[in-house]
Amino acid sequence: MSVRDLSETVGEGGVNDLDDVFTVQMLLNQVDSAAGGPSPLLDVDGLVGPKTIGAIRWFQNVQLGFQDGLVEPGKVTFNQLKGFFRSPDAFPDPLVAGDGAVKPHRLVYRDVRLIGNRPAGDTVIEVDVNTPLQWFLDSSADTVAHTADRVRLKLMAHGAPAFVQFCKENLFTANLPLLAVLKDKFAAGVDLYSCSAAFIGPGSSDGNVFCYSMAKILNTYVRASTAKQLYSPGAAGSGLDFGRWEGTVLTYDPTGRVVNVENSPQF
Repeated sequence: MSVRDLSETVGEGGVNDLDDVFTVQMLLNQVDSAAGGPSPLLDVDGLVGPKTIGAIRWFQNVQLGFQDGLVEPGKVTFNQLKGFFRSPDAFPDPLVAGDGAVKPHRLVYRDVRLIGNRPAGDTVIEVDVNTPLQWFLDSSADTVAHTADRVRLKLMAHGAPAFVQFCKENLFTANLPLLAVLKDKFAAGVDLYSCSAAFIGPGSSDGNVFCYSMAKILNTYVRASTAKQLYSPGAAGSGLDFGRWEGTVLTYDPTGRVVNVENSPQF
């Protein structure tokens, strides 16, 4: 995994595009406080306020000897920040890990309301509007119990900010505690392939809260996008073709922190 490049300036007097701010806040949080990182950590919310600008200034002061409070694409502050990036272990870049690296067991659940052909995976299970969520809890735990490799859950379903149309009950912030029985099961992380699941919205539709809550409850990394997702249903005999993610993709670590921001990575 690599760091998403900035499209515009971030900070004091900056353009402060939401996705760019996500990136800068995430990178600042990966800097130890002794090296100029924020304490306490910033909320990765895409919004620039006194705390984010102060964190930029403090980082610049410690690392670079100046503090204009502005992070510019391709310039010294952003380049210095990128040096502190730590890629989440749950989602290794295959170009870095190499062909010989141990790959996780891909456990794919697809809600068939997401129209298309059966997707590819090591274990593929399909559910519908009549499937109780408890069946997902039981069947996924059973799959993990009988799999020697680390398991990565790929959840494919329609959705909206902080909402996934999955099984009879669906998934939303209020019922995420039901997933607690799956804590520590998905050691290789969760890919939440659902439209705008991580999009920040008001109240109960805040995808940021939804995703970091899921990561904390499952005690694993969760990856989700802020944007609508496009896919091809696939031809007869071939599975759904998801291609690349659309939009900005956030990775949350088991503590709920955003630890990576990507732009249209491969699914």
